[in-house]
Amino acid sequence: MKVIIIQDTDARALLDKLKLESMRENNHFRTTEFDRPASVTDIHRAFHYIVCRWLQEQGADVVGR
Repeated sequence: MKVIIIQDTDARALLDKLKLESMRENNHFRTTEFDRPASVTDIHRAFHYIVCRWLQEQGADVVGR
């Protein structure tokens, strides 16, 4: 077992990245049309990608075995 301790500032930074506006501004969705809402699948995919990258930056092993 591995324990990863994070600081509040890191947690807040992750939450800021997960805001819909932030995800859209950083082009995490497949669509480039701002008038068309992102699908639930697109939002879930972007959420998963951001969280996995963040966990890896914190030292977690998130690769499926």
